Amino acid sequence: MHRSVLQALIPALIALAMGFLVLRAVVACSGLKFDWRRLLKLHRCQHGGVQSLSFVLTLPLFIMIVMFIVQVSQLMVGIVMVHHAAFAAARAAIVWTPAHFRDTSSGWAESEENLLPLPFAEDAPQQLRIEGNRLTMTGTDASTSYKLNKIFGAAVQGVAPAAPGRNYVQPLDCPSCGSQPDAIIAAYAEFDPASQNNSRVPQRLRNKLSYAYWNTVVDVAFIDKDTYNGPTYNPRVLRIVNGQASTDEEGEWVRDWNRNEVGWQDPLIVRVTHDFALLPGPGRFLARYVVGGDGRRDQTAPRITEQRASSRVPFLEPVYTTPISATVTLTNEGFKPLLSYLQDTQ
Repeated sequence: MHRSVLQALIPALIALAMGFLVLRAVVACSGLKFDWRRLLKLHRCQHGGVQSLSFVLTLPLFIMIVMFIVQVSQLMVGIVMVHHAAFAAARAAIVWTPAHFRDTSSGWAESEENLLPLPFAEDAPQQLRIEGNRLTMTGTDASTSYKLNKIFGAAVQGVAPAAPGRNYVQPLDCPSCGSQPDAIIAAYAEFDPASQNNSRVPQRLRNKLSYAYWNTVVDVAFIDKDTYNGPTYNPRVLRIVNGQASTDEEGEWVRDWNRNEVGWQDPLIVRVTHDFALLPGPGRFLARYVVGGDGRRDQTAPRITEQRASSRVPFLEPVYTTPISATVTLTNEGFKPLLSYLQDTQ
């Protein structure tokens, strides 16, 4: 046996020896005496041996069944929470997309009504995800978009209850990432004052939010509806003045259509995908590829991935995960006002 293994077992051996000495002292104080002959008879006794054998054979199978029941229950909770997160993100999208606000002090870019940052366009989904403690989207940086941070933050807070409370990933440290762990911890303490007596609650909440941030992806898309037939304030048709199509200084046709503008009652489509953390035992077992007796492919193992530390997700220890996704479509209900109302969040 390796020397380091023996050295690691020294505390356990010391504890075992101390426990034996305590037991010996208890026996001495009680006035009892060891009868070694009775111990030998107990060793040779076969009464109840059949029951002991059946117990030993069935206990591992019973524990495995119980663990799988617990895992399936957690998966059902995860599916419910991901669907809730998709609705929360879509609700945030139809609420924040019509807003016009500005906050130069926090680095947010000014965003006008019903406009999403480019390269958003009709039928061009953009993927929001955390990379290096910064919210990004396909092809560009989304950390300066207040609207996108609100959408992503709603999805993360919706799925966080299903995230593990263990410290699987590095803590989130992103001042401009939608929701903040400190704010969630403070709000939780207000809703449940008794939780302030438990020092582990804040850390578990922080772990859940951090895991949800690192392992959640939000796809956002919209459909530019009725831009030809109307009614709409974002038409694709040419601008006609005095019966003639207008042109700009470069001779290009003038259209009032903005490719990244979400009109009134235009469908906003939000898809949330979360890498759900499995229990260590069932996760390791399910990740093994199994060939059925009929030769069909295993449909479970390919969906389970052993996640390790990478450039995108800083895992602190390996975790078995399976993706869960949900899609929600809601219509943008924000009218574009004739007089713009600027919300200054400073």
